[in-house]
Amino acid sequence: MKKVVETKQRKRIRITMCVLYLLQILMCTFPFVMLGNGEKFKDESVFSMIYKPLFGGGDIDRVGGFVTFLPYVLLVILPVIGFFLCALDRERNIKNVCAVLISLIGVMLILSAVPGYAILFGAVVQILTYIILTFLATAAMLSRLNKEPDPIPEKEMNKLKK
Repeated sequence: MKKVVETKQRKRIRITMCVLYLLQILMCTFPFVMLGNGEKFKDESVFSMIYKPLFGGGDIDRVGGFVTFLPYVLLVILPVIGFFLCALDRERNIKNVCAVLISLIGVMLILSAVPGYAILFGAVVQILTYIILTFLATAAMLSRLNKEPDPIPEKEMNKLKK
């Protein structure tokens, strides 16, 4: 893929995408899903949904075990991958293509792992940030097509002034 020098606009978009990926990692600590057995309901974060099946805490290990565990691990790994792609890739367009794919996979994971009646604040904010990331990645891809005019050499400037 062709390397292009980063402009101010693309740099701002890239930094905004990095901040949104960090926000998504932070949202994994907020209440994400509500679980209950009919009489008692608890809100669980993504990290508690990972921790409890691994170490046998609570009722989560009896609910689904590994099937419950895997989507939540991916919900933590996807923003980490996206953050490092955005932070380290300055010249190529790979970060934008991967951001769109990560957003698609992330929204599909949230909607398939969290039932509609049990969705909480963390899941809603993550879905919204994935949508924003998709728009930012698309804007970054389109800004790459926008060519800035080359500066006029000094010799030609002198000719134009005469």
